[in-house]
This record gives sequence, C-alpha cells and structure tokens, in this order.
Amino acid sequence: MKTSNSRIVSKLAVALPLAAFIAGCSDDGNDNVLQFPPAVEEPAASGFIQVVHASPDAPAVNVLLNGSVAIEGLDYAETSGFAELDAGSYDISVEGITPDGNVGVIDVAGFSLEENARPTVIAVGNVAEIAPLVVSESATDPADDQVALTVTHAAPDAPRVDVYLSAPEDDFAGLSAAFAFEFGESIDAGVVTAEPVRIRVGVEDDVVFDSGTVDLTGFAGQKLLVTAIAAENSTEAAASPVKLLVTTEQGESVELIDVDTNAGVRVLHLSPDANAAVTSAGIASGNVEVFASSEVLGMAPVELIPGFNYLEQFPGDSAYAGVPAASFVFDVAPDTDMVGDSVFTSGELALDAGVEYTVVAAGRVLGSPAFGLLATADANRSVATEASVKVIHGAPAAGAVDVFVTPAGEFTAADVEGGLAGAPLLDDFAFGDITDYVTVAPGAYDIRVVAGGVAAINVENFELGGGVVANVLAYGPSEQGGDVADFGVVVLTN
Repeated sequence: MKTSNSRIVSKLAVALPLAAFIAGCSDDGNDNVLQFPPAVEEPAASGFIQVVHASPDAPAVNVLLNGSVAIEGLDYAETSGFAELDAGSYDISVEGITPDGNVGVIDVAGFSLEENARPTVIAVGNVAEIAPLVVSESATDPADDQVALTVTHAAPDAPRVDVYLSAPEDDFAGLSAAFAFEFGESIDAGVVTAEPVRIRVGVEDDVVFDSGTVDLTGFAGQKLLVTAIAAENSTEAAASPVKLLVTTEQGESVELIDVDTNAGVRVLHLSPDANAAVTSAGIASGNVEVFASSEVLGMAPVELIPGFNYLEQFPGDSAYAGVPAASFVFDVAPDTDMVGDSVFTSGELALDAGVEYTVVAAGRVLGSPAFGLLATADANRSVATEASVKVIHGAPAAGAVDVFVTPAGEFTAADVEGGLAGAPLLDDFAFGDITDYVTVAPGAYDIRVVAGGVAAINVENFELGGGVVANVLAYGPSEQGGDVADFGVVVLTN
C-alpha cells in the first residue's frame, strides 16, 4: 500500500522542528547529539583484610593476591594493616624471602571476602608447619567508653593457657580466668571498659606472662585484636615464653612484653693494650674490671665484670646477662675492686627491655685509636631458612680492610689476595665499623680479612647453620704480651 504525499509532508513538518530543537540543545557543538546526565554508578561492594606474621622461625614474607604482590617484606610480629578490597574471591599466597630466592609457604585458593567483612589472616606455626589462621574481629560493637577484644593463641610451643583480665592492683590469687584456649584457637572476648587493665596468662595456676598495667583509655570505642606470639630471643624468653601483639582497627600495632623483661648484655674485651696499661700502673694482675652505674635507677657503681682479660667475653658462651632496662654508665678500671681507679668512663648507654646488646671494649688505652665501647643491638630471632651475620672491626692494628665471605672451598686465601674472588663483601672496612646484618644460605663459609693485600685473617670452613645469628669480631695481636700474637676473629652467636 502506498503512503500519500500529504501524510509524509505532515510528519516532516513535526520532525524537523524537533530535530532543530535537539541540535540547539547540544552542549559540545556536535549536531544532532542529545546529552543525558551520566548514570549514577553504585559503589562496588567491598571488605577489608589484614595479614599478621606470627610464625616465629619463618623469614620475612611477601603476600600475593591473585598472583600479584600486595604486601612486601612483612616480618615477624608485624601487621600489614587493613586494606580495602572489592568483595569477592581471591587466591592468597605467602612466599618466604630466603637467600636462595622466594619460596611459597602458604596457598589459599578461593578465599571469599564478604561485603563489610574485616578478617585477619595470621601466618602461624613454625616454618615447617606454617599455616593460615583466619580470625574475625569481635562481633560486639563497643560503646564510646569500651574496647572490644578478640584474643588469639598463635604461640606454637606454648600449651593450653588460662587468660586473666583484671584491674592492675588485683591479686592473682583471687582471680578467675576469663577464658582458656590452646594454640590455633581464637576467642571473641566481648567488651571491657576502656581503662587501665592487667593481662596475665597462666598455666596450671602459674603466671607465665604478666603485662603489668596496660592503659586502654586511648583505644576507647575500638575493636582490638590481641595475638599471643612466641618470644623471639633468649632475653624475652627468660621472662616469658610469649608476648602479646595488639593490633588496632587502623592497622597500628603494639608489642606487650612481660613486665619483668630485662635487657640482655654481653661484653667482649678486644682492647689490645688495656691490660698492659693496667700493668704499667703497678697493678700486678694486669686484668681489668667493669663497673656499671645508673642515675635513673639510683644505682651507685657496682662491679659488673671482675678480672676481665683480653679476648674474654662476659657472661660467656655467647650468652647474655639480664640487666634492668635503663640508661647506664660503664667504667673500665684495673682489677682493684675500686671504681676510683677507672681508666675509662663511657657516656650513657640506654638499654631497652627485651633487646640484646653486644658491647665491645676496643681501641687503645695508651694510644690511638682511643679506647671506647662499641655497642650494637643484636637481632637474634632464629630464622630456619637462613643464617645472619654482622661484622665488627675491633682490630686497631689492621687499619682499613676488605672482608670476603665466600662458600667454603670456592676460593683459596691466595685467590682472595690475588683479586680472583671478586668484590669483597665489605670494602675499606675501618676500625670501629659495624655492619648491618647480611643473610646467607645455611652452609659452610670461608671468612678472609685482607689488610695491605694480605689475608691477615683466614677462617676456613666455618659452619653457619639455619637459625644462626652471628657477630664476627676481628681482633689484632695482643700489645700486652701473652699468647695472642696474630690477627683472628671471635664469633658470638645467638
């Protein structure tokens, strides 16, 4: 059927003015384009997730989400903080960072992150049995004067324990446990008043951890995750086998160690002429002793180390002596039991609770470089997949040296002297210098210290096992007579 011309003309008469109107409304000058307001997009549903490293002998780790690195270098007792992610399914992998390359240790396929959820994934267990533990935050919303607590047992070698929450002054004998749990368990402890509290952990009525006073006032209105983790050095463990890692909603963290935790100190005598200086002053024994005093503690000088000789260490066998956490002044004196005979007085040395220190008496009493104390904090956590080495130059007669650490048998001492062993680990290493830690794969190593083109120190086939943390200290010949006639090294371990 044919359409009449009159009907076509009629339709055009309506359409053309409409088209002109539409064109006139175009904002950008494009003909015949009608601009609509942009569509309102609904925000994607999201949740939050954080990761906590609580495997006591595992190395630092990277965390991967769907194959891409999301968190780098997360170390023991650290938290990533909460990250916001689209709700959905994720493949989570954790890889340990080792000297021989990264190694996968945890794989969680299809981890479901729900809308508004805030889970924490804790890497728990010793490295041989490391596993993920997923913990939810407390289901209770705290009031403005409350704190909501979730408490997790993540110390693999600790037994089932009882947890006591009380006012700081409450006597333990009158308390009842708030709850009990064992490794791998998590408890939603509900809310407590945001005020000073005391947390005690018991095993069969014996207190194995005491937080002392913990002021929760600053956390009012928040949800906290409290994770019991293993002590990481011998000084911490001497007070308690565990400590508490407290993580806030903002991803900040605080470590709580036992209230009775000391600092750890070991001292090594590497001054080549100190005893000779004492002998020249008319003291028959030639030995020195060390006194410690503390204004903070109101402690007059007390004899810390009696009868100390060249190359001797205190307290011995790579151990640490526990001392109160405070600032101290040390005096080195002839072995007369009198601090008034001091030949050296240090400045104040601040010692923190739970930290272990190596203090080296080095330099010359009667010459240059001058006698002093070289102090360094030791990171002594045993990591099963690596050994860790720190080098201290305590041999004033050597001057600046090059230090080579190579796999056992790879090079001879002559190769090192002839420049065939490549670049040194430490170049122009000067007296008094202290390196950062260097991690190496477990195994046997040759250590050479080259001075003036000659391997003055040649230690071959030195075994560094997994978990060993070593301080390697170079010393020189004795300048007081005696049996020490050559250069060498003292190795102190964790």
